[in-house]
Amino acid sequence: MARRSHRRALGLVAAVLAGLLLSATPGQAAVQSPSAKPATGSVQLAFGPTFVQQMFTAGVFIYGASSVTVRMGDSGSLSATFPLGGRSTAAPTSLIRIDGENGGLTFINGPAGATAALGSLVVRRTGGTGVVTGEIVGPFSSDTGQFAQTMPVFTLSSARAKASGSGWSMTAHMALTDQGAATLNTLLSTSIFRAGARIGSLSADVSTG
Repeated sequence: MARRSHRRALGLVAAVLAGLLLSATPGQAAVQSPSAKPATGSVQLAFGPTFVQQMFTAGVFIYGASSVTVRMGDSGSLSATFPLGGRSTAAPTSLIRIDGENGGLTFINGPAGATAALGSLVVRRTGGTGVVTGEIVGPFSSDTGQFAQTMPVFTLSSARAKASGSGWSMTAHMALTDQGAATLNTLLSTSIFRAGARIGSLSADVSTG
């Protein structure tokens, strides 16, 4: 049984990742701020230990896809690092658009055999607030086709940015949006994602030189 469940999970992951990569088209990077320039560096999403424990208890786990890395911290937090580069662009202290082909995150609900992927992130900051939009992709269905929808996934608060030379950095608290929480709950057959709940933080180090 364990081996069959493992194979089924791997099959679901492969299907979701295929949808995520197919949806990461050059057209998504074409719409950008007039001041946006090619960017290198990274964006990190850090999920706090309380939220991580809630996910693990519910049987939900997060994995990195392609160039995105996921690591557990000593305190029980979990960090996901999205590299910039490729067609990634940024405008100083206000916008980061991550090339979707650099990879994303895969959420797996093992007990339910359900998966969802998140990629093509766009970080927008205005003063002390901001929003992170992204494309959430679900498994392919012969009845409804491929679920893939771009939406606000996280809101940002206490956002701070600092410029230095050709680069800049940003930090912010991160919470789930109503739409992001509802979509993840539906695709993953769970109820652990709560709208408005502060689940961690975002940090970015960007160079556009």
